[in-house]
Amino acid sequence: MTIMQVQHMRTAIVAAWVLAWCAVAFLVDVTSVTGWMTLVAVAVLPPIVLLRMWRAPAQTMSESIRNVLK
Repeated sequence: MTIMQVQHMRTAIVAAWVLAWCAVAFLVDVTSVTGWMTLVAVAVLPPIVLLRMWRAPAQTMSESIRNVLK
């Protein structure tokens, strides 16, 4: 899996997470300030942690050889 594929996968997971929580907010009909703050915390904080902590996979031996041969 290349670094670009991992980046697209991370972006897709984050987008799906945020959209799912937006749908939950719509279905539950969040109206209070506390409800919105909780929603934002639950919808935004986990993706931020995911994006900062999810490291790209280490380069494989075959990728290293291909890079040397280029």
